[in-house]
Amino acid sequence: MKKLPLLFVFMMCSTLLFGQGVGVGIKAGVNFANLSGPDDINTSSITSFHGGGYINLNFSEKIGLTPEVLWTAFGSEIDNAKLVTNYISIPLMLRWKPVSLISLEAGPQFNFLVSADFDGTDFKDQLKSNEFGLGLGAGLHFPLGLNVGARYILGFTDINEVGTDEIKNRTFQLYAGWTLFGAK
Repeated sequence: MKKLPLLFVFMMCSTLLFGQGVGVGIKAGVNFANLSGPDDINTSSITSFHGGGYINLNFSEKIGLTPEVLWTAFGSEIDNAKLVTNYISIPLMLRWKPVSLISLEAGPQFNFLVSADFDGTDFKDQLKSNEFGLGLGAGLHFPLGLNVGARYILGFTDINEVGTDEIKNRTFQLYAGWTLFGAK
């Protein structure tokens, strides 16, 4: 019998939250990733992916916060060898909608290294396990919760764990998403 009031409170809280501008969705997209480093190292971008979920927390019709949890692959081609790093990424994007169709976003992104492969060799011990960066982007919001956007991730952390050369992630992302329920 005690479970019934607890269930009622949970349902009422959920209803109030979603009525105030909370939405949940999924997204996936393509990364064009590269590394910045010393001039004597020849790097070129690789194409990789990202995907995961997000929550829209709308404070008003124009301002909101969108925390995300994503599986993100970064990396680069370095002197004809390919470095692919996989991260759990947590961007916290502050969104501003000048009009209902368009949003501009900026915020920190925290990355936690899951794996690293350099031309078939495990490279995880050579890289720092955590990384911090800044995301800047824009999105278009369509009916039924569909959205598309672009974002640039500027890594601030030197990810090189063993050498003296400073190496940072740089990634341009294109994505499509769908707010499954709640506020768009």
